Amino acid sequence: MKPSRFTMLLLGTVAALAIAPRADAALQAAAPSAAPAPAGSTATYVGSDVCASCHDQAAEHLAKTPHGKAAFAHLSTNGCETCHGPGSAHVENPDDKALQPRIDRLTPSAQSKICVTCHSGSEQFFWHGSRHETRGLSCVTCHSVHSFKSERAQLKTETAMEQCFTCHKDTRAETWKNSHHPIREGKISCADCHNPHGTQTAKMIRGASVNEQCYTCHTEKRGPFLWEHAPVRESCLNCHTPHGSNHQKLQKTSVPYLCQQCHSNTRHPGTLYDGTTLADQARASNRIFNRACVDCHSAIHGSNHPSSPYLAH
Repeated sequence: MKPSRFTMLLLGTVAALAIAPRADAALQAAAPSAAPAPAGSTATYVGSDVCASCHDQAAEHLAKTPHGKAAFAHLSTNGCETCHGPGSAHVENPDDKALQPRIDRLTPSAQSKICVTCHSGSEQFFWHGSRHETRGLSCVTCHSVHSFKSERAQLKTETAMEQCFTCHKDTRAETWKNSHHPIREGKISCADCHNPHGTQTAKMIRGASVNEQCYTCHTEKRGPFLWEHAPVRESCLNCHTPHGSNHQKLQKTSVPYLCQQCHSNTRHPGTLYDGTTLADQARASNRIFNRACVDCHSAIHGSNHPSSPYLAH
């Protein structure tokens, strides 16, 4: 019996899926192409040994890094020239600075093009079109192959926080406010929430949404809850600012003012403790220290109590 057109199409799809992993593996195993010579140049490759004969300190330092390991040498037969390009012209005339194969003379896009020859997956998968790439930054804006200071990722500063703060001055100021995530203390890093190489989400956060990112640590706020608070379900940023605040618990403002952004500010439920006389009202103001909405509505993120539709435990 002759197979139907649908059956033939289905078999073709299955065969394509079976071949795809092999093709992907072949691409991953392929050696990275070396940086090309500048336009109009006739320079050729001379080998890392020739480079190290003059740049011995750089070669010694590089040997202790991933770029100096045997695995890198196995992937590329051009050594230093894999990134710097052919060096014969520089060897023949080392005093001519114009012939020095320096990466920092390239445009940001050309610099990154060399790096993504190898670093194109995992963390760097969404680099093309990312916020940093489109604003003219390159890999060497933050990383240094030869003169890095960090223990990981070969950053130009000792920590990821310091590297981020070289540009994000406003965020640095927020981390010095009274309430802040323990970024300055070194317990978490900017890269715990953001991927500086790019993501498919706003602000380069790692989670599918702001809430999903917050739930990676604050799992008790995830729910599901029998009684939910609509602003919480929508976004944690409705009430909190993640980098720092002068109000407790990273709140955008103090309660009850925070609650009154949505709830009426005349009598209950907007303002509590309303007295019967002017003297009572003065003494019982809900703006007195430690008297606010959350004194009663303590389950503000959601409640599973059968009799707590008003988010009270």
